[in-house]
Amino acid sequence: MEQHEARPVPIIDAGRCTGCRLCVLVCPTAALMIRGGIAAVADAQACTYTGHCERICPQQAISRPFQIMFIHREGNSVKAIFYPTWQERAVFSAGGPQPQILAENEKLKLIIGSLEVGQKIPTHPEALAVYHFLQGTGWMIVDDERYPVSPGATVITPEGAKRGVEAETRLVFLATRIA
Repeated sequence: MEQHEARPVPIIDAGRCTGCRLCVLVCPTAALMIRGGIAAVADAQACTYTGHCERICPQQAISRPFQIMFIHREGNSVKAIFYPTWQERAVFSAGGPQPQILAENEKLKLIIGSLEVGQKIPTHPEALAVYHFLQGTGWMIVDDERYPVSPGATVITPEGAKRGVEAETRLVFLATRIA
């Protein structure tokens, strides 16, 4: 069986990059260059994304796109799934949340949840779950405790805890429920 490994190339924020060349100097594959005074990906195929460029950037202008991958193992009822970008799975609806199931079996349920400004998911008890916020700002409520959330925030909710989500701006999160 052919193995296909997709590696993301770094995303360079031109507004933050000062052209210091540090990323170019540490790139082990020469995939980066300075073009027009800012860093750019010169050879996407060569990039192995070791993360050196991201870690050395003093302006935090280099990041890696968030990707979702499931790897199939023998005896696992979930097949391998690859989503290069989460944006293609986020569904916003004026009628309310439209969670998109990415994977599900007897032990795990993985969804992308998307809320419009002001929308809420009322508090409800649920199994152990991990929520990772990808876009927007809002609040995660766990057993009447309110936690501010923004991109990169992760909230782990214990089994049986009442949890809910409120969106201040368009909000997207990845929720993994574990049975």
